[in-house]
Amino acid sequence: MKKLFNLGIFKFLSLLITSSIFCYSVSAQQTCNAYVGGGCADINAMYVKLDSTSRIAGVLGDAAAENTLLKFARDNGINYLIMYDLQGLVANSTRATQLASLISRAKTQYGVQQVGAALAESQFGNNIVDYNNSHAFNERIDVLNVEREFWRSTTNRAAEFDETINVLNYFKNLGTANNLTTEIYIGWITATEGARLGDAADRVLVHFYRQTDTEIINYGIERLQYLAGASRKVNIAPIFSNEGPTTTDDAETYFMGNWLATNPNDKAFKSWITGYNALNATWKNNLQVVGSNWFLYNHFPAIYAAKPNHITSNPTNQTACAGQSRTFTVASSATNKSYCWMKNGKCLIDGGNIAGARTASLTVSNISAADVGNYAARVISYDANNPTSFTSTNASLSVGGSCGGSGTNRALNKSVTASSFIAAGYEPAKVVDGNTTTTRWASAYSGSQWIQVDLGASYSITRVKLTWEAAYATAYQIQISTNGNNWTTLRSVTGNTALVNDQTGLSGTGRYVRINGTAKALPAWGFSLFELEVY
Repeated sequence: MKKLFNLGIFKFLSLLITSSIFCYSVSAQQTCNAYVGGGCADINAMYVKLDSTSRIAGVLGDAAAENTLLKFARDNGINYLIMYDLQGLVANSTRATQLASLISRAKTQYGVQQVGAALAESQFGNNIVDYNNSHAFNERIDVLNVEREFWRSTTNRAAEFDETINVLNYFKNLGTANNLTTEIYIGWITATEGARLGDAADRVLVHFYRQTDTEIINYGIERLQYLAGASRKVNIAPIFSNEGPTTTDDAETYFMGNWLATNPNDKAFKSWITGYNALNATWKNNLQVVGSNWFLYNHFPAIYAAKPNHITSNPTNQTACAGQSRTFTVASSATNKSYCWMKNGKCLIDGGNIAGARTASLTVSNISAADVGNYAARVISYDANNPTSFTSTNASLSVGGSCGGSGTNRALNKSVTASSFIAAGYEPAKVVDGNTTTTRWASAYSGSQWIQVDLGASYSITRVKLTWEAAYATAYQIQISTNGNNWTTLRSVTGNTALVNDQTGLSGTGRYVRINGTAKALPAWGFSLFELEVY
């Protein structure tokens, strides 16, 4: 019999290493890469001009401009930056060092997850690979973006398009060898071009350059149908613009410059995706919308420069014991608004131990080590007088190091009874002898089983720690009683996978504590517990 019970401990030894030390299993927090237009997406992108021209101020090497860029990206949920002026980048140059610093801060402090390089020629892709090989992971470029406006050709459009495909194919080979994504920006295309582009690129960015969001999906919708003619499903994202028709410094007079003065940039994609979802077309089955994109960054700060931050109260740092719940709150003076709570830069989704991810209050319940991190709320205002998006300051969630770590084990050497025990040597009293490794209780094999300890007097109970053998309970209740007859459940546990369950944050008063096992990790066996501690 002892041999039978010990057999499982070797099979499950890895659980001792990989399982959480906390008391119960919780659903992992679900996140999305970006939140835009009222929903989750892979990318929420923005083009960035690194170098200055006579018309446009660049950002690279200008500390103030870089900080403005990064803050804007964080406030607006931008997780992908597409950078111009990286052709011919020299891996170990001063320029490369400046770029590495910018990218590192973007990725580690401002929620940016991808950085792309907008390039026109194949050889420039080699420069990006050399740069990546010379820099740390958080400083790398992730996407090779092809920008060749072949549809503008006035001499030989077919030849220009073929060369565009050649560049894409070259980048594809580089990407396969160096873990890089490939994408292309397009304007006006033919059906044949659309099918070839869809086959050649990992992602296709399609411009929808309009002055407002009214029926914006209908602007050149045939281009989407052409892309859907590819032999595989094509990832697409629309691009919206705040620039002018011939220059990039007259945005107030054309495209969405004026519109953005009374509408949040988030609304453009919301209108677009609403229109897209309403389309009843079978060709949509061969497309996958992955997010949104804006051209060009440099004008956004000018539009929003005079707009006040409508966040009036930021969330505060929280410390919790395992098993407890904590709530973060944010306040905004905006009247018409939406929320996106983020953990470490990624937008959270309700479910598991997360509730309120789209409200002013976020609750994290059944806290464990996996929940530790920085939480912030992005609040998008749809008010016409302040159509802006701002992100709160970060608030940390930590698990207190002293939680349950002190006090008296009220169960030690007290009287114990159980629904059953399998044989001599596995009596109920073994669970309160202070030995967490060799002596244990083992129940009968069939049905639900319970074990309870008489503390000898009534105590306020805040913590119960269970140390299981391999035949652990995957589901059980911790119950408390003042008389040993009438029981109150302090906590119900389901989906447990850990051998050490340190249940903290309990609240109850009683003399008797019972563990009622209802589901077993090893169905052919019973329940087996090394130690039951009560604090």
